[in-house]
Amino acid sequence: MAARCRHTWAAALLLLLLVQLGGNLSILLSYPPTQPPPSIIWRRNLTALATGHLGPSSSVDVAQAYEGRLRVDPQRGTLTIAPATLQDAGTYTVEIFPLGGQVWQGNVQVEVYELVGNVSVTPPSLEVTEGAESAVLTCAPVRGAVTWTKDGQSLEQNPRYRISDGILRISQPNRTDTGTYNCTVSNPFGSGTGSAQIRVYFGPEPPTIKLSSDRDLEPQRYVQVNSTVTLTCWAPSDPPAQIYWSLADASDPLVPTQPNLTLTRVQLSQAGLYACLASNPQTQRRLRTTLTLTVVQIPPGLPVCSLESVANGSALRFLCSWPGGSPAPSLSLQGLPGGSVQGVGPGLERTLNSPPPSLSGTQVSCLGRHLAAEGNCSVTPEAPSGVSLSFQASLDPNGTVLVDLQCQGNYQPVEIGWARDGAPLGPGGRYQVSADGSRLTISNFTDPQDLGNYSVWCQNPLGSQERNLTLTGPSISSWTLERGSEPGLARLSWAVPNGSVVTGVWIQVREAGDWQTAQTLGGASRSGTVSGLQAHSTYSFRLLPLLGARAGEPSHMQTLPPASTLSPGAIAGIVLGSILGMILLLALFVLLICFLRARWGKREKMPPPPPGTRPHYLPRQFLNGRESHPVEPPASPPQGSSRCSWADGDVFSISYEEHLRVHGPPDSWPGYPGDAAQPGPRTVRSATRV
Repeated sequence: MAARCRHTWAAALLLLLLVQLGGNLSILLSYPPTQPPPSIIWRRNLTALATGHLGPSSSVDVAQAYEGRLRVDPQRGTLTIAPATLQDAGTYTVEIFPLGGQVWQGNVQVEVYELVGNVSVTPPSLEVTEGAESAVLTCAPVRGAVTWTKDGQSLEQNPRYRISDGILRISQPNRTDTGTYNCTVSNPFGSGTGSAQIRVYFGPEPPTIKLSSDRDLEPQRYVQVNSTVTLTCWAPSDPPAQIYWSLADASDPLVPTQPNLTLTRVQLSQAGLYACLASNPQTQRRLRTTLTLTVVQIPPGLPVCSLESVANGSALRFLCSWPGGSPAPSLSLQGLPGGSVQGVGPGLERTLNSPPPSLSGTQVSCLGRHLAAEGNCSVTPEAPSGVSLSFQASLDPNGTVLVDLQCQGNYQPVEIGWARDGAPLGPGGRYQVSADGSRLTISNFTDPQDLGNYSVWCQNPLGSQERNLTLTGPSISSWTLERGSEPGLARLSWAVPNGSVVTGVWIQVREAGDWQTAQTLGGASRSGTVSGLQAHSTYSFRLLPLLGARAGEPSHMQTLPPASTLSPGAIAGIVLGSILGMILLLALFVLLICFLRARWGKREKMPPPPPGTRPHYLPRQFLNGRESHPVEPPASPPQGSSRCSWADGDVFSISYEEHLRVHGPPDSWPGYPGDAAQPGPRTVRSATRV
C-alpha cells in the first residue's frame, strides 16, 4: 500500500499500513520534481533508516541494521522492506528537503501481523478445589486481539477475573466458575479459537434427609408399621458425595452406600435415629446429619367404652379401652361429675362411689388421640326401666323341651338375678344363665314340675326393677274357624294364654266319631289351613296344644258348614243387583220428596175462599195418616157437587152438610182443634188419591 505525501507540512499525512509477516513492506512516495534534486531522510520511530538525495544519478544510504532488507528508490523515494518482520511495525516518517525551500514531511503507521494459526489454551483441563488461591488459563499464540468467553457467554465484569496478554487468572474460584472457557485470537488476516475446561470441586454441603412412605400423608412426622419407607440423603457435592448410612437396627449387617435407603415393611424395632454421612474424597470433606424415624402402629378400630357395677352394687366404674397402638394413645373421660379424667395408655378408668341418681341418662364420652388417628366412644348410665320378661319354648333334637326366659329393658350397667316361686335360681344343672345374665335357659322342661312363677330383678347403683311371669301348661284361649279362599280349604286361627308353654299344636278333624290329626304345627304357630275337604260336607274341628309329648286340654269343638252352592258369578250378580236396587229406591225417594214439596207450594199459593164458604181439603188417607173412612165418589155426583179432573186424579167437591152426614161433626175428628160451626153450605175438596 502507498502513502502520498502532501506539500503541506502543517497537515502531515497519517496512513496505516497493514502488512503480513514475511511479506514486502513498501511505502510509496509521491512529490513534485525539483531542481536541483532534494535530499531525503526516512525514519522509524524517530530512528533514521536511510538518508540521501533523490535524482537519476543520486543515491540513498541505508542504516547498517537494515542493509539487505531495506532499500529506497532514488528516483521516487519509495521505501521497501522485504521481508517484513514484527519489529518493522511502527511509525515511519519521511522528510524531503528541497534546495532553498520548505521541508516536506509525511508520516505513515505500519502494523505487521502474523497469521493467527492454531490457537490453544493451556492447560486444556483444569481441576481446582473451591476456595483455592487461583485458577490460570493461558491462550497462545497471541497474534492479534484476545477475547475470552465462558459457556458461550462473554466474561462478566468480575474483580476475580484478570486478563493480560492472553492469560486469564481467576482468583478464589468457586463452583460457579465450572465450565468451558474459549479464547479467541483475531487480526485483520484471520482468527482462531482455543478452549479449556475448568472444574471446581466443592462440597459436600451439609446433607439433608427426606423421608417418604407409600402409606402416610405426613411421613416427616411418622410412618406406619408394614409400610415401605424410603430415606433419601442429599448433599450437594462435586464430585457427587459418597453416602454412608448408620441404621437404627444394629442387627442389620448391610449398610448401603447410596443416597436412598429403603425399608420394606418397616417394623416397630426399626424406629430410632438414622444418620447419613456424606464424603467427598476430592475435597477431603465429610459431613453428617441425623433423622429420628418414628414408626407407629394405629390402634385397631375405635375406643371402646364400658360401664360396670362394683363394690357390691354401690359404685359405678367407667372404663375406656383402646389397645394395640404404638405409641400408646392419650385418653380422656368427659362428662363425669367432678370433671374429666385424662391419661396415656391403652386403657383409662374412673370409679364413682355412691353415684347420684341424677347421673342416670347422662352421656359420658371417651376421646382417644393417637399420633396417627383419633376416635371416641360413649356410654350412658341408666337406672333400670322398662324391664319386661318373656319366654320361648322349643324342642331340641332329642325331643326334650327347652324354655328360654328373656329379660329386656333399659339399664346400664345391670346385675340380673332369677328366682322361681321366690327361691333364687343359680346356674348349674338344668338351669343355664347367659354371660350377661339376661337369659335363663331351662333344659328338659316338664309339666308340672317346672311350671310356676318365675321372677327376674335388675339392679345397679342407680336403681332396680323386678318382673314376674307365671308359666302354665299348654292351652288354647280362643280360636276361629272359616272357609278358605276355595271350597276345599278350612282356615283356623287361635290364641294362646299369656304364660302358657306350648311346643306344638294339633289340628284335629272328627271322622266317624273319632278325632283324627289333620295337621301338626309348631308352638309358635297361631294359624293353619286344612285342605282336601268336600265342599258340600260338614266337618267338626278342634285344637290340641302340646308340651313336648304331653297334650294339654283340647279346645272346644267348632263345626264347618257346607260351602255355598252359588257360584262366585252368581254371588257377584246378587251383590251388584242389590246395590243397583238400593240406588233406584233412593232416586225414587228423592223424586217423591221433590214432588210433595212442589204440591205443598201450590197449595200455599191458592187464593182465599169466597165469603161465606170455608174450604176443607180432605185427603183420602186421614186422619193422622190412617185410611179409616174412605170416601168413594158416588155413582153420580150428588146434587150441588161438581167434578173436575186434575193432572193427578179426579177431584169431587161435596157440600159441608154432606161431609157432616158421612163423617160427623169436626169435634169427633181425632186431633182436630175444634172450630165453631159456621152455618150455611160449605164446599169441601177431596185430596188426590195416591
